[in-house]
Amino acid sequence: MHEHRPLATVVIINYNYEKFVAAAIDSALAQSYEPLEVVVVDDGSTDGSRTVIAEYKDRVRTVLQDNGGQGATYNTGWRAAHGEFVLFLDSDDVLKTDAIAKVVRAFEGNDAVKVQFYLEQVDRNLKPLGFLLPSYDFSSMTTRQQIANYGNYVGPPASGNAYRKSFLDEIMPIADEDLYRHAPDGYTTGLAGLDGGVLSISEILGYYRVHGDNYGGESGIKSLQQLHHMFMRDIKREDSQHAFGEHFNFHFSADRSRFCPGHTKLRLLSRRLRPDLHPVKSDKVFSLVLCGLASAFTFPHLKLRKRFSVAIGFIAMGTLPRSMLHTYFDIIATAQKRKDAIPAAQRLSPNGSHPSIDHD
Repeated sequence: MHEHRPLATVVIINYNYEKFVAAAIDSALAQSYEPLEVVVVDDGSTDGSRTVIAEYKDRVRTVLQDNGGQGATYNTGWRAAHGEFVLFLDSDDVLKTDAIAKVVRAFEGNDAVKVQFYLEQVDRNLKPLGFLLPSYDFSSMTTRQQIANYGNYVGPPASGNAYRKSFLDEIMPIADEDLYRHAPDGYTTGLAGLDGGVLSISEILGYYRVHGDNYGGESGIKSLQQLHHMFMRDIKREDSQHAFGEHFNFHFSADRSRFCPGHTKLRLLSRRLRPDLHPVKSDKVFSLVLCGLASAFTFPHLKLRKRFSVAIGFIAMGTLPRSMLHTYFDIIATAQKRKDAIPAAQRLSPNGSHPSIDHD
């Protein structure tokens, strides 16, 4: 009997992931929590995805649309979701069977708008790579404090976040779908952080595939366009947060992402490599180096030795001849987060989890 339990929704976002989407759907259907609805939004796939999805027609609700990008699929999924809680699952990721049950339990008895949890990095065959996302431990600082300090807060990629539907109704639809054609989770997670009602479950409740076809940085940055995407998504997120400042009664200084070392590293590299193509025309090399140095000693998630190496890196990046930076780009830009991450075995207890829930 589930008449007193709230409905939860898993919205699976798919585009040309024929080889992965079945596993994502299976993981959603295998959830121990009931009542649960599974919605699959296909964004105009041209591979065999829709044939695979059609095999689940009696167990999931399917929405097929022309290709509009991930922002459009988030809007479609939000409109289709009936649950009190909604999780957007990328179709190359999977959930553990108790993920939704633990998420719903975390939402109980409070007014949190988002619950987040760890994702374990795995290869295309779901073999563990030994690292977690986010790469840093969930912070004891409030999300608003983190945003005010460096423009973002510690949180996982899309599949590691679940939202209260009433909160999504406040901020959706994403008005500029083209702006959020990639990484629309920056919009939803960013505004959840602005609200401040974010709960963190210190457990692995899902798996993030690193397979080489991901658009984001966990599969490495393979082009200047991807490099631009990696830091411009932070700027887009900040723009959305400033636009909602009155709504959430919270304002912070502009361009705080410059004080996050990972962001500024990529932004400075772009400015040095191809200043003619750098998307932030007001950026100056000297000011970015200064922000990078400040971030090296104020960003709260770095150990002392790492702080000095980051600072030296910014000085080098600001002064090395441009010809040398192309090699430097190849060395540091690919899968850098995995190098900086703390191995999962060192972050979780021997049984693989911390059962506590930390309020962020």
